Amino acid sequence: MTGNSSEFYALRKRLVETRSLFIDREFPPEVQSLSPSGEFSRHTSIRRIEWKRPVDLSRDPKFVSATATRSDLDQGALGNCWFVAAASLLVNGPRQHFERVVPLDQGFDDNYAGIFRFNFWWYGHWKEIIIDDYLPTDGHRLIYCSNWEEKDEFWGALLEKAYAKLRGSYSALDGGKLVDALVDMTGGLPETILLSNRSEIPHNFYDLLWKSSQMNSLVGGSIYLPEGSARPEQRRANGLYMGHAYSITALSVVPWRGGSVKLLRLRNPWGRKEWVGPWSDDSSEIRNLPMEIKRKLNIVIEEDGEFWISLEDFLDNFDEIQLCHLQPDAISQELAHDTRKQNWSVTTFHDAWIKGVTAGGCGNAPYQKLYWKNPQFQVHLVDPDTTDNRQKCTMIVSLMEKEISKSKEIAIGFDVYEVRDSRSRPLDDEALPQTALIHRRGSGKYQFLRAVTKRFEFPPGYFVIIPSTFNPHEDAEFLLRIYTEKNVKSEVIDENNGPGTITPMVRDNMSTLFTKYAGEDGKMDYKELGIFLREATRVELKEEIRFNSEACRSLVTMQDKNKSGYLDWEEAKRLLQDIKIYLAVFRQFDANRSNHIDTLELGSVFNKLGFPVSRMVLTSIVRRYGGRNRKLNLDDFIIVMCKLVIMFDIFQEQQKKTGGPDDVAQFTRNEFLQYAMFC
Repeated sequence: MTGNSSEFYALRKRLVETRSLFIDREFPPEVQSLSPSGEFSRHTSIRRIEWKRPVDLSRDPKFVSATATRSDLDQGALGNCWFVAAASLLVNGPRQHFERVVPLDQGFDDNYAGIFRFNFWWYGHWKEIIIDDYLPTDGHRLIYCSNWEEKDEFWGALLEKAYAKLRGSYSALDGGKLVDALVDMTGGLPETILLSNRSEIPHNFYDLLWKSSQMNSLVGGSIYLPEGSARPEQRRANGLYMGHAYSITALSVVPWRGGSVKLLRLRNPWGRKEWVGPWSDDSSEIRNLPMEIKRKLNIVIEEDGEFWISLEDFLDNFDEIQLCHLQPDAISQELAHDTRKQNWSVTTFHDAWIKGVTAGGCGNAPYQKLYWKNPQFQVHLVDPDTTDNRQKCTMIVSLMEKEISKSKEIAIGFDVYEVRDSRSRPLDDEALPQTALIHRRGSGKYQFLRAVTKRFEFPPGYFVIIPSTFNPHEDAEFLLRIYTEKNVKSEVIDENNGPGTITPMVRDNMSTLFTKYAGEDGKMDYKELGIFLREATRVELKEEIRFNSEACRSLVTMQDKNKSGYLDWEEAKRLLQDIKIYLAVFRQFDANRSNHIDTLELGSVFNKLGFPVSRMVLTSIVRRYGGRNRKLNLDDFIIVMCKLVIMFDIFQEQQKKTGGPDDVAQFTRNEFLQYAMFC
């Protein structure tokens, strides 16, 4: 279960009073918590899992034995070195950050009730995860994360279980990015520096790492697995493992042979298996160091998974550095200026790429026009930074895809445009040349990462951020964070709902035809209207259009101002005029005459008709009418247009009755139901 601390304390109190032990029904000690598919991890040969509580595994279990340290966590039979390395960095960092994730007011003392809680930053919010303390074992010992040296300590194993619950199962932790776990445990800003191309590595790389560590950034390194590898990890002759993540726990520069050497201390989350090259535990370099430097480096000659390595050897062997900055100042570009900013202002947007509405892709041919369908966010940078006199505004943009399925990889990125003035409507391929001064910058190459972050410096002005996936038509939710030194004005750029001005068209007299098909009362119901429109369109448009019954009902309702259920000649004449306008625009966007239009075109269609609608409304239309292929046929398009007109008229009428703001109208329950049925 998830909850808040007051809920946890109340539940624990009841359990203690009744001498009961908690069982989490949301994440039970059963096989589906290991893997929804029912299969155990590919990393273990264990075929029978027994769930046991720490009190069943130890005579004297401890939540934290003395003080939590980075050596408390050793990876077990699960491919989650990235998580274990991240947790080691967390406990090695500022104590307040660790204790926010791992509250220490719980354990196996008098208040023990088999219930524990942990906190994770989950896409913009701190989320408390409550678990029971049943842990997977082989019957005797833990099979996943544990403390090999102090087997009575269980905070690491319980943290791993809480994270597995957050992500859906233990198998969801089988493979991942170290920086993703760091963000989930801190809410910090992620940054990845690729090391495969030496020419692209910052010239002051070690200084960036040093300053990042001084600002409490959490840092790790990863080695890629060779493409096509059948094994999850592969050992190199030098002791390092490909397909593996290591935490970087310290840095140091030591005198060596008349000069100096830059060193990094790494920890293997396995708690063993170390680097065996220069500066490793048994190397001649370590043996020949003066004792005072050995003490400074805290050299421990034992198989504990921790070792020193030179910067050059690190760069030769590792493929990327992953950093999680606990404060925006530590973004690598910022460190080059060696400044410290305080009280950053952060703006957060939760949004989505929706197939058929906002999933426009990166703009590559032949989908150039779809790019402008992506969500757009306007930022007004007003005041320059106070930390220098360059009259620039720092803006850090971090785009994070909200994880739904690990099997679905999506490449993400964003662009930043500067525009001349405030935008009331989204940028498009027609408006851009007149409104945008320059495509300022972006996140760079689209990447298969959960998050991409970039720092910019711009003069005061208006800027539009457009996040996108690389390919169009990909559904995904995202979190956009914008950090600035000063408060800024920011908003989603969207269309305003409501009709504008439709270009008038000449109305032809079809009264004789109307009289032919109208009833004796001189009016038409929806069936009679369908027959009339079939012939009227053949005469007027040179094509016979057969609207289905639901479309005809909607057309009657749209023009039936007195709500009689029938149309007279004047109403039918206006209706024919509207239909001709709707058809003309529909055909414009149905170039291949398939009688369908792509839902990604709907925003442009509605704008052409003088009836712009917001993304919220567009999303509802697409999900109701778009189907799997995200196409709208003519009948459904007519129904949608009728509903928009009818509902807008109802809203306007009710708003005038009840008064209040322009965008608020009040309805009684019966009025709401009446209008809902009428539409």
